[in-house]
Order: sequence, then C-alpha cells, then structure tokens
Amino acid sequence: MAAYNFDGASLKLSFETGLDEFGKPVLTSRTYRNVRNDVPVESIAAVTTAIANLSKYPLHQAQKSETESIVF
Repeated sequence: MAAYNFDGASLKLSFETGLDEFGKPVLTSRTYRNVRNDVPVESIAAVTTAIANLSKYPLHQAQKSETESIVF
C-alpha cells in the first residue's frame, strides 16, 4: 500500500517593491524553509504578519508549499 511521506515545507512571502513602466507591480520574494507540517495556520499567519511588519514594503502574497514523497 502506498503512502505519503512528508519531506519538508517552505513559506514564500512576496512583497510589492514598486511599479514597472507599465504600472504593474514589481514583486520581490523571500522563502523561509524548514516549516513543520504540524503548525496550525493561525501560527503561520501570525509569523507572516510579524515578518511583514518588519518590511518597508507591503506584503502582496504568502504561500506555504509542502513536498511529499510517495512510499511504495
């Protein structure tokens, strides 16, 4: 029977650092690795807000990505 095995997770925060010549936002991102898989979304949101408050740029988007391998 196959199963998923958690390998890791990361949190990517994108900040709007300005506008290009067409008026579209220019984004800069920072990725934080080694996020545990058992952390509640409220805790991740609190950490994201705390990090965003330290930046001089507004937070555009936050994404959590998980990697899992399939064990046969």
